[in-house]
Amino acid sequence: MAGRMTERRRVTDSNVAAIPKQSGVYMLHRASRSRYVGSAGARRLRERIRQQLITKRGITSFQYRPTSSQAQARRLEKQYRDRLNPGQSRV
Repeated sequence: MAGRMTERRRVTDSNVAAIPKQSGVYMLHRASRSRYVGSAGARRLRERIRQQLITKRGITSFQYRPTSSQAQARRLEKQYRDRLNPGQSRV
């Protein structure tokens, strides 16, 4: 498992294509604010981020952290939500 979130990446086709196909946790940002924290399991990190970028308007960048399991991704998701409180219902 990687030890930390990636640097913020702008939403581009090439940046999304570079996301690994594995479990992980991710953050979506609108301008400079963290707006959504989510997790994905079973080699679905890239697919899940791509899906969220389609359904959530105004997202300008994202970060992710690959994990070795879905359970680990969910634990990290809760930790990031508790720490950042990005206002999930407002996206």
